[in-house]
Amino acid sequence: MKKEYITVYSVYIMLGLSLGLWEIFKPIWLLERGLLIENLGVAFFIALIIAAILSIMLRNKVMKNGIRKSIQIALLCRVITFIGIIAIKDKTIMIILSCLDLLISTLIIQWMYPLLTQIKKSNVFFGLKDNLYDLATNIGTIIASIFVGIYLYKFTSYQICIFICMILFTICFILLFKVKNEKIILKEKNLTKEILKIKSAKDYIKYSASRRFQLYLILGFFMVLLTQNLGIDESIAGISWAVLQMIFNGLGILVSFNSDKINRVKFIKFANISSIIVLVSALISRNIIFSFIAIIWIDILSDFYSPMIDAPLTNEIPKEYQLHFGNLKHFLSYVSRGLAYCVAGFLIKYNYELIFLISIPFLIFQTYVGVRALKNCKNTVTTGIKDVS
Repeated sequence: MKKEYITVYSVYIMLGLSLGLWEIFKPIWLLERGLLIENLGVAFFIALIIAAILSIMLRNKVMKNGIRKSIQIALLCRVITFIGIIAIKDKTIMIILSCLDLLISTLIIQWMYPLLTQIKKSNVFFGLKDNLYDLATNIGTIIASIFVGIYLYKFTSYQICIFICMILFTICFILLFKVKNEKIILKEKNLTKEILKIKSAKDYIKYSASRRFQLYLILGFFMVLLTQNLGIDESIAGISWAVLQMIFNGLGILVSFNSDKINRVKFIKFANISSIIVLVSALISRNIIFSFIAIIWIDILSDFYSPMIDAPLTNEIPKEYQLHFGNLKHFLSYVSRGLAYCVAGFLIKYNYELIFLISIPFLIFQTYVGVRALKNCKNTVTTGIKDVS
């Protein structure tokens, strides 16, 4: 069991590295090839809508084939997609392949936690997986930032990063053979009805969809915001951002191990109210420094949401329903994320500060439904009064 845990976490880390190496810089790469930011937002929106539909259509197939096997197939598809991105020079096809990669990567991450719950569920491990993923992402961002502007054997820095990602996906594919390919066939006809009987589930789904929109509205194109709107050099933006994030990833890992001793309700209130104050300050001041602080504050807090809020609410769901719950939650989240890309792409083009204004009502709504969901948790002490570690 311990070896399977290590294997799954190793895959999480390598997927995080690939995100930092490529996904963070992909919007800039596409913009350099002549795509308009508002059109990029629409393209990503379409990719995520398709991902949302596929997550529902494939759910029974994934369970019958086994989640581990399904992830491996998706990893092979990513390798093939990346080969196409390198080999094909046509701008339109490159955009399509980039969107296809976004689609596949979202499905892989969606399926990873249900794979982990087949070994064991834990609030600590839930938060730990996301913080390790984020930490690896930031390391990948630093590596990619160092590569920016480098040409090696007629390859651009982006091509070098893509090659490294392909190697990482191949290693992940091989490592996953060490994890049992458990197949689950459920007899319940209406799984959504069964899931929504869980008291916290409905509010958590609302919270998740709202949070995904608000988060990606600000962070979906954050490298474009930093480099084009705030005028920061690509390498400096990538490295400084990643270093700051690594510090808070470390704190996030510490929080993961102690999350069951912390008052989760007070945390979500503090996090969202402080975010509103920071966003309002950026709006009123119309200052680049305050805008930078607002963007990074939202990103920093994201390191703590997973162990503090998502872990207990996700682990309220029985492990046999995890994939179906993930499909239901992620369907709405993908739609929200896609809409965020659309709105962000338009606003970055015309007035990026409006992103902060639009985020505020969603933070207020998140606080309301998030607190209500946490208070309905039965398997986790959300007030931090009792030591349940």
